[in-house]
Amino acid sequence: MIAVITLILLTILTAGAVVQMMGSKAPSSPISAVLRVEEKENKLVITHLSGDKIGYAFKLNDGAVLWLNLVVRKNGENLNITGGARVGELTDGVINFGTGSKLELPVGVESGDEVSVVYVPTGQVLVDEKF
Repeated sequence: MIAVITLILLTILTAGAVVQMMGSKAPSSPISAVLRVEEKENKLVITHLSGDKIGYAFKLNDGAVLWLNLVVRKNGENLNITGGARVGELTDGVINFGTGSKLELPVGVESGDEVSVVYVPTGQVLVDEKF
């Protein structure tokens, strides 16, 4: 009797694990957002012009940036911003990056540098600017 109950429990647990491994999470969909990248006064400015809001884009912590669903790359490398970043007057908090938002990063660019902004869940390049 104990062996039968143990086999039933093992079957249920195995079935649950298989269902979970088969992808209970739906794949992310591409988004539609128009962004602009420019340099102003030795700062990199990313402006959300139109389209989908990027939820949980990044987190600011006293001007440091933790990339979440959005990442800014310079010459193929993720930017590591340890201070001085802002969205408007905000330097702290999780940012939902939507139309009209401007992310200012204390990063200069030189001729030939390439800056791209990537939507992390899909790997979609939203803007790619060569200076």
